[in-house]
Amino acid sequence: MDYSKPGFWIAIGIGGLIVALISGAQQYSSNEPDQTFTFRPVFRDFCLGACVTATIYMFLPDSIDSWISASKDSLTSMTGGAGTVTPSTSSIELQTGPARF
Repeated sequence: MDYSKPGFWIAIGIGGLIVALISGAQQYSSNEPDQTFTFRPVFRDFCLGACVTATIYMFLPDSIDSWISASKDSLTSMTGGAGTVTPSTSSIELQTGPARF
């Protein structure tokens, strides 16, 4: 496993952030008005989401890297001002079947 790849760290950050946002929204909506918002469970859920994402990344590194590059391409292909979006030239590749070692 190559930890120097930026896709690995991006996947961990996005996975942890998604789980932390869901946890924070759940805590915010279920608290009574007199209760305070605590960050400790949200940080714990960020760590859990990052661990789950890292585990998934170990099994699907090429697919996740292609998803990240496709999303980067689509973000950079957007033009400002007129509000038009140019289509991305790369497509998301879903790899199925047995692992190729």
